[in-house]
Amino acid sequence: MIKGGSVEDIDRYHEDGYLIRRALFLGEEISLLREVVRNDHALDEAAAALDDGKGNDVRLSLWNHPGDGIYGMVARAMRVVDTVEQLIGGEVYHYHSKMILKDARTGGAWAWHQD
Repeated sequence: MIKGGSVEDIDRYHEDGYLIRRALFLGEEISLLREVVRNDHALDEAAAALDDGKGNDVRLSLWNHPGDGIYGMVARAMRVVDTVEQLIGGEVYHYHSKMILKDARTGGAWAWHQD
């Protein structure tokens, strides 16, 4: 392992154009994040409904500053930042964060893409 990722991770990123890092956060961390999101009424109220292209709505909340709360902590986590800096070979900046709010068993899909 080197800093945030392995040589294999970096090679895979350059070959595939993306890297999936499983279990980047501990189960305890994910549980805390899940609890915060479920009780974050401001996030819910700030969400906008967007058409998924198939007649269903997907709700999206978007913000530009990482903030000092748990969402900002995730964006600034060294295991995220170090790995991404290694992959792209330079310093990274927070551009924006998105949270897709979708209830279970409802329509709507997010068309993922890579900029």
